[in-house]
Amino acid sequence: MESTGAGGPATIFPWLLAEGVGEYGRRVRVLPPEVAHRIAAGEVIERPASAVKELVENALDAGASRVEVEIEGGGVDLIRVRDDGCGMSPGDAERSVLRHATSKISTAEDLACVDSLGFRGEALYAIGAVSELALATRERGRRLATRVHVLAGRPAGVTREAREPGTTVEVRNLFFNLPVRRGFLGTARSEANAVVSAVQALALSCPGAGFFLKVDGRGALAIPAAGGLRERIAQVHGLELARALIPVRGGTVWGYVSPVEVGFPTRRYLHVAVNGRVVEPDSFAPAVTKAYADLLPRGRHPAAFLRLELGAGEVDVNVHPAKSAVRLRGGRSAYPLVVGAIRAALELDREEKSRGGAPEEEDPGLEPIGQFAGRLILAQRGEELLILDQHGAHERILYERLSRRPAGEPRTLPEPVVVRLLSGDLTSEVWELEGELERLGFRFEAFGADAVRVLAAPEEVGEPGSAFTAALEALAGGEDLAKALACRGSVRFGAALSPEEMASLLRSWSACSFPEVCPHGRPIVKRLRLADILREFGRG
Repeated sequence: MESTGAGGPATIFPWLLAEGVGEYGRRVRVLPPEVAHRIAAGEVIERPASAVKELVENALDAGASRVEVEIEGGGVDLIRVRDDGCGMSPGDAERSVLRHATSKISTAEDLACVDSLGFRGEALYAIGAVSELALATRERGRRLATRVHVLAGRPAGVTREAREPGTTVEVRNLFFNLPVRRGFLGTARSEANAVVSAVQALALSCPGAGFFLKVDGRGALAIPAAGGLRERIAQVHGLELARALIPVRGGTVWGYVSPVEVGFPTRRYLHVAVNGRVVEPDSFAPAVTKAYADLLPRGRHPAAFLRLELGAGEVDVNVHPAKSAVRLRGGRSAYPLVVGAIRAALELDREEKSRGGAPEEEDPGLEPIGQFAGRLILAQRGEELLILDQHGAHERILYERLSRRPAGEPRTLPEPVVVRLLSGDLTSEVWELEGELERLGFRFEAFGADAVRVLAAPEEVGEPGSAFTAALEALAGGEDLAKALACRGSVRFGAALSPEEMASLLRSWSACSFPEVCPHGRPIVKRLRLADILREFGRG
């Protein structure tokens, strides 16, 4: 179209016809291939650990039962990955270093049911684009292997050689032609540590294969093939942790998690694989945290080694350039699946531990002895003395009731309770949230400019004024409503309880799903056996 009349492109965009005129930022240009290739490689290969992950995944896709990894200089100077997989034919070997060359899929429809770890045909190409790469591979039944050389994305020769079946990939001088990316790498030690973590994660995802890693010529990992996930956890993280874990036996979600009495200062022991693919654990951390929200104290984290087994068509693995995230099709969320499976495992563990004591028909029950300092309840069960934090026990009771049935039956108070709204924001929000507060079981009316008078409260709560404030703050701030109500509406320290009230509290507490800890993860009960007490007095 060459028109230069009114409204024509020459009138509207005259700089289009003036070659070289105008600022660079105003023009759309096709990047030179060498620039585009480096950008694409940078999306897939962020650091040496990324390259190791891609190469090991290729080895596993090839059916390897043993994968050997060697690195030098944190993986910048050298990465070597050797496997005993099926190997490649000469033609496949030469094509494998080309962009989007893959044996895993052939049509767009195949993306809907990917069942391999690699599938885009980008890994070898992306690594070769930013390094000196050599691939040597031999199919079983062939006499010679094929060695393909690539330098900065360009083929640099093909030779034949004798070697054992399988594939070896050597990567030297990673990012030599991308100095910006190399400048953002960490020290050799930190990059080596990242490689160790990547190999450990891959080993956890595939217990049936052996993984061996050398760093600067020294053995860093030696993980032989294992008989299952728990054995592999023991190999990677130690026998003590593996023994402490409890099984998650869901159909879609399974694996091992730590019991409520075990916690850690970091999320180091969180590992998730979906259909055998290692995914970024942070994407599942909120679900794991939710499952333990009322069981572990703040700052403590559980261990969770989870497997999600879904049909290939159920998962979209083509979400992230590094394939470190997945998405369930149809907008489904894995969040409720993970939370539900972990909670079921924790409840079953608690039931099994309870059954491990005296048979149910011989359970002598809890008998209240009395209160100590208005804070603790002393009780007896057979020859066991229990010391309960009365506030924590009531918190647990309320929390579990409110979690099951957040809307309580209103109980008219003998005397209305005046609640001062010290924050101006709460004064306006109390009327915006009036409907939600009433559904919880609160009835109230205005009492001056910055106060309300509570006329009724949910029958479960013990301190209506504190519970009302907690409910209002939780609704306004998006916090855990059941936890806030349980904390502020439970029996306080120092409150005197009658024998009947203590007996009722003990019955309700012993029926809780998780009676050992309050909703904040603090312990509720201390148990002393009669034999241990007598031993303190020198009596056997």
